[in-house]
Amino acid sequence: MENNQKPPTQSVGVAGFKADLYASDEEKIHWHILINLPKFQMYASQMAGSSYGDIGNIMEWIMGYVQDRIQSYGEQNFFDEFVKWHSEKGYWNNEDIYGALIEK
Repeated sequence: MENNQKPPTQSVGVAGFKADLYASDEEKIHWHILINLPKFQMYASQMAGSSYGDIGNIMEWIMGYVQDRIQSYGEQNFFDEFVKWHSEKGYWNNEDIYGALIEK
């Protein structure tokens, strides 16, 4: 009889999910909230002019406008442009971008 050595035992373990390794630090942009805010609608109507539709029917065209801008300009760039516009207007100093009151 030959003396055959068996290979060492192989084992598989679970290390777990490391969320911080895979998750992004960037905050999700809540477009569904923004498109319903009058201040974002004001921004969209000023930027789009009448190329998408009448301001009286803004809910009919704002989603298409947002999708087009994200596609051509990039989501973060588009959002940053709105944030800059929001700050420069100065109308909503006591609100954040999403319309929530800022505690002072």
